[in-house]
Amino acid sequence: MELRHPFLGYGDVVSTEHYLASLLASDVIRDGGNAVDAAVVASLSLAITLPHLNGLGGDFFALVGYRDRGEVLFVDGSGPAPSNLNVDLVRSLGHESMPERGPLPITVPGYVDALHLMWRELGSLEWSDLVGRVIRILDRGFPASRSLVRAVRMQEDLLRGDRGSAEAYLGITRLGQRVRFEGLRRVLDVISEDPRDFYEGEIAEEMVNYVRERGGVLEVEDLASYHASMGSPLEVDVWSCTAHEMPPPTQGLTTLHMMMLTEGDWSFDPNSWRRIELMVNASRRAYAIRDSYITDPAHMSVGVEDLLDPHLLERGSEPGSLSEGDTTFFAVADGDGTIVAGIQSLFMPFGSGLTVPGLGITLNNRGSSFSLLEGHANMLEPGKRTLHTLSSLLMRCEDDWYAIGTSGGHYRPQLHWWIAGNIFKYGMSPQEALDYPRAFVDPSRGVLIAETGIDLSGAGSMGLEARRRAFPSRMGVAAIVVVRGDGLRMGCSDVRGDGLAIGTV
Repeated sequence: MELRHPFLGYGDVVSTEHYLASLLASDVIRDGGNAVDAAVVASLSLAITLPHLNGLGGDFFALVGYRDRGEVLFVDGSGPAPSNLNVDLVRSLGHESMPERGPLPITVPGYVDALHLMWRELGSLEWSDLVGRVIRILDRGFPASRSLVRAVRMQEDLLRGDRGSAEAYLGITRLGQRVRFEGLRRVLDVISEDPRDFYEGEIAEEMVNYVRERGGVLEVEDLASYHASMGSPLEVDVWSCTAHEMPPPTQGLTTLHMMMLTEGDWSFDPNSWRRIELMVNASRRAYAIRDSYITDPAHMSVGVEDLLDPHLLERGSEPGSLSEGDTTFFAVADGDGTIVAGIQSLFMPFGSGLTVPGLGITLNNRGSSFSLLEGHANMLEPGKRTLHTLSSLLMRCEDDWYAIGTSGGHYRPQLHWWIAGNIFKYGMSPQEALDYPRAFVDPSRGVLIAETGIDLSGAGSMGLEARRRAFPSRMGVAAIVVVRGDGLRMGCSDVRGDGLAIGTV
């Protein structure tokens, strides 16, 4: 059953987790921009309206699909560990594992350079015009959303412990309150003229000075030497379609492995225990491979092509523990059939908990995913990128294209598998696939979590502790955009979030 009606039209369509981002991005296409231009505005709008989920101090990834020529490109905005951050230093400070919050897990923010790279290579309107559209939101102020108010309340202790975070967020207490973020307004004004100032100018110096004041080791050179990259996504023929996912350092490969492990006939109900059993078994094998091999490609012992070999899925080992994270996904399609699936994050809510005073840039805690264990594939090393939870799924099924993505941290591959299974295995409409109850499992801890409506009767027989969440929970906030071969554009937003799908008919 569809709990929301999807947007249907024959022009453009945008689906994001905030209505302002959707509206502004759609306006870009009306004004002559393409899907990439609209994606820039959607992304920056999300960075200011949902700062607990993402922001300029985080990371950005995208898949850009060109339906007319069957090509898909990958934009990689993952940032490395600082050059002076290493295992010995972290251990000398009394940590047995990477701390989750504070200055040490901050990695170089890849967001700004990746967004600008995508625009520079694929956009059509002026960069300053696109950024200027978002600046106007801050000039007037925007109403605080339920998601932001709730996050500030839930993370009050974290925010109170940092001067910049307290300054930026603690006054946000009620739905609809006008928010301006004057520091971010200043930053956007600077990067509208020169995005590299974020990495090489006064903004970079202020970020570094504050991180070092708080006990971190970020250097100006770490920022100045950073450049995002573009390349090709992973591609696998599976489930009678062609699936594109993001390559390492992301965990996109894990989504594909789960799909490859479950190619057969799903002749059981979508909420049945049999489906849960299939998910659990596939997750155990796919995550074990992830945790054994996937990290920064420059540090991987096995090539990506070898990791796509079906024989690899026969190997067994134990996966590491998983955690949820806060992220925001968006998708855009224009009238030419170009489709962008973008995802951005600070990792956990408000990331490291550090916000640069006067700038309002909240910095990520992506480095918390590093291991301190000698010989571990994802062991912390200076200048290395960690295994990254962000990924997006682009499916091509004959003449139809589907952009699918969600929040969910380490559970994202399972959620991609679940939502895509609703569509391609059970024949649900994309909106019904989003609105249907979900489940995911942490195979290392033996914890199975599911929303109301999912059969958990067999959990004990598999040695799993079953935990129930009332539907709809914040169990991943997803979005889908579809470009059909007959010209229809469809945008779907998740009942679990505050998003909106909108476009032109």
